[in-house]
Amino acid sequence: MGLLNALAFGVGLLTGTQIGLRAAWRRTPRPHPRLLAQILEHPLRLKYRQPAQTVGPFGLAEGMSVLDLGCGTGLFTAEIARQVGATGVVHAVDLQSELLEQARERVQAAGLTTRVRFHHSGAYRLPLADASVDVAVLIATFSEIPNGLLLLEELRRVLKPGGRMGISEEMPHPGYLPAPLIRRQVEEAGFRYGGQQGNGFCYSLLYFKE
Repeated sequence: MGLLNALAFGVGLLTGTQIGLRAAWRRTPRPHPRLLAQILEHPLRLKYRQPAQTVGPFGLAEGMSVLDLGCGTGLFTAEIARQVGATGVVHAVDLQSELLEQARERVQAAGLTTRVRFHHSGAYRLPLADASVDVAVLIATFSEIPNGLLLLEELRRVLKPGGRMGISEEMPHPGYLPAPLIRRQVEEAGFRYGGQQGNGFCYSLLYFKE
């Protein structure tokens, strides 16, 4: 019984910690801590976060201008750069300069430097021209930004007419938001729903700027 009690205590402690962490994150959304950046590329995460499969539903194509908002270590930036080709451009944006530097090193190692522009910036005032982006991609990023309305207004500004927005979230992230919550926010901001892929554990939403 001693072992069972210890296991039950451990499970209860872990569950309580997770509930507390998620509740705190919900009250005060924040960027993923740079000191935990290695988690973003953990083999377990890559089992459900293969870059090509993750960005596939967003309809990227040769020559596009793509915003990778909250690019982190560049895990998806490099794949996006491959898909837009030599005539396309990726705007990799992150608030944390240390992560942005890791993304820069990854892109350079992949030989894709000429296709990527790096921006040390927050989400509310992007250093991009009006109507200059074909697709905006937010992977495990929407839930990290405190004011979703300001974020969506800024994305509407930089997206071209008919431009697409891809939002993808995953349950292991402490700030995880269920799809219906994000759908309500995005649709209330005037974006047109284009579909959902995945499941409650990890999903992607597609939207269009009207």
